[in-house]
Amino acid sequence: MSTADRPQLKKKKKTARRLLLILIILAIIVGAYFVNQERLRRANEEALAQLETVPYTRETLTSTISGAGTIHPRQSATLYWQTSGFVGEVSHAVGEVVTENTVLYRLDGSRLPAEILQAQLNLLNAQTGLQNLESDTDLQRVTLQNNLANAENTLTTLEQNLLALTDRECTEWRLTNLQTAYDDALESYREWSTQARWLQVQATRADLDFCDPVVIASETDTLNSQINLQKQNIAAWQADLEKIANGPDPDTKDKLELQLKLAEKQLEGQTINAPFDGTITSLNNKTGDTVTIGSPAAQIADLSELFVDVPVSEVDIPQIKVGQEAELVFDAFFEQTFSGTVVEVATIGVNTAGIVNYNVTIQLDSNHEGIRPGMTVGVNILIEEKPNTYTVPAESIVSRNGDYYVYVLRDEKPVEVEVKIGAYSSRKIEVLEADIQDGELILQSPPSSLMDSFMQMGR
Repeated sequence: MSTADRPQLKKKKKTARRLLLILIILAIIVGAYFVNQERLRRANEEALAQLETVPYTRETLTSTISGAGTIHPRQSATLYWQTSGFVGEVSHAVGEVVTENTVLYRLDGSRLPAEILQAQLNLLNAQTGLQNLESDTDLQRVTLQNNLANAENTLTTLEQNLLALTDRECTEWRLTNLQTAYDDALESYREWSTQARWLQVQATRADLDFCDPVVIASETDTLNSQINLQKQNIAAWQADLEKIANGPDPDTKDKLELQLKLAEKQLEGQTINAPFDGTITSLNNKTGDTVTIGSPAAQIADLSELFVDVPVSEVDIPQIKVGQEAELVFDAFFEQTFSGTVVEVATIGVNTAGIVNYNVTIQLDSNHEGIRPGMTVGVNILIEEKPNTYTVPAESIVSRNGDYYVYVLRDEKPVEVEVKIGAYSSRKIEVLEADIQDGELILQSPPSSLMDSFMQMGR
């Protein structure tokens, strides 16, 4: 080998070594990739083996509509003081069951407010008025009869006077003579004022008035007014007498009875009574406390029946009917399931932020020991039963771009299968159409990252 060929040979050897090194590195990378893929495959298979599966089978699907609400009693009330005063007696304790009208509080009778004392006086007056109503009516009847008799006698006299006045007539020459006599008597009196001449003036004036048309007209008007007044009095007294002809005046009796009821109502403010049968849930006062009008005194609830109001969307409300059964789950009793029945469906919805819901009232069944008003409860209303239906667990369904899928275990690998779904319950969803055979295993709650990894490895 010539000296000129040696550098070329060295260069080729160096290039060959580089290529060999690159190939070795590539081989290591490829080997590591396959080793890593094998490890990933094994890890995925181990993770897949840990997942729960359910067989694809037919069963009876109970469709439900779910919601949540708060327990409330059949009836409850907050009781307020209707007067002021000092608490004198507290008759019961929180948690006691009481009957309607049971006294829970009573004011101190030795320190009653003025309005209660006035009510006591009004009560006494009304009671006395009612007790004396018959005797007072008898006296009123006699008084009215006397008034009528006197008024009728007076009316007769007035009418006779009017008749006499109407018949009074004087000739023109007599009226002239009487006027002359009066003028002369008056002139004589003015010239020489004596008692005798003044009496003469009065006498001639009386004679003139007897025939004077102006005086006669004035007296006629006066008599007519007096006659009309007597007739009005007679009509009023006759009407009053007719009212009490067979007993006390109904209006007077009604007024006294109303006064009595008002006084009794005011006196009720001395006590706080249970408005219905129920359980005392709170007491706000103790003996000696000062209370004022409108201050809260106690709360009572009828716990014999419990209810829950569940808002249901306008989309689902057509499926809700009175009488449907419901399952109820409480956080405080998570291991128990309680039952209830739909007893009322609201006809008017409530619009909240553009979403319309209708309240559905559910009554708990009688076995609700331990359940208290105010507890939050999850509700599943059973609206339909569909027998012989393919179902899958709700957590098996994967939603993507408006389509639904499940993962079926085939040859120990998950296979994504599109499904068309129908009715649903709180736990299961109906499958209307799917390329799945009876008995094939469906993955429950498939992790998306694990499923994506299998899908990528399968490509």
